[in-house]
Amino acid sequence: MSKTSSARAWLGRAVIEAALIVFAVVLGFVVNEWREDVSDRRAAEAAMGRVVAEIETNIAQLEAVVDYHESVVERIDERLAEIAAAGEPVRGVAFDEFGELMPRGVNAPGLSSFAWQHAQQHGRLDVLPYAVVAGTARVYGMQASGVEATWRQIVELLFAGPQVMREQDLEASLRFTQIGFGELASQERFLIDQYRRLLEDLREAGLDRG
Repeated sequence: MSKTSSARAWLGRAVIEAALIVFAVVLGFVVNEWREDVSDRRAAEAAMGRVVAEIETNIAQLEAVVDYHESVVERIDERLAEIAAAGEPVRGVAFDEFGELMPRGVNAPGLSSFAWQHAQQHGRLDVLPYAVVAGTARVYGMQASGVEATWRQIVELLFAGPQVMREQDLEASLRFTQIGFGELASQERFLIDQYRRLLEDLREAGLDRG
């Protein structure tokens, strides 16, 4: 075999070996990326599974208080009818009315958003469909700006310092309280519906706990 033939054979083997090395490196990158994608997907699914559980708990919490909040509105309405029947302004201490009108107090729904917050920080949610993540964020936003905000406003109204213990026109105070509880109950009903719709979307996307 001539030196030229030997060089060509060596060059051919070198090219093949180089190509195999490049292929192995590329394959390694592909496999590693695939493993990362699988890991991210599992992390996202686990995080959203916890979100589903949290939503189910939030629905139960809302259902446990919404009937009571609606009954507070009805009791205030009955008290206002009594005041109207008196034929003249009725003065009294608003705080003294609360025991009969709100036997369970304000009764906060006790909603949670920890699982969703944790999912946003650690759940690799970028691998999920945008509509799923955006829809979940939208409903949790309703929870924060609706039910939770209204509940805090009611507490601030009812326990806003010494004035709640002073004698005042009861009708005006009770109507304002009634409006607050009516709005709270409406928001709770709406949020229950939105959470149920969200659960359907998450389950259709395969992100339920099962």
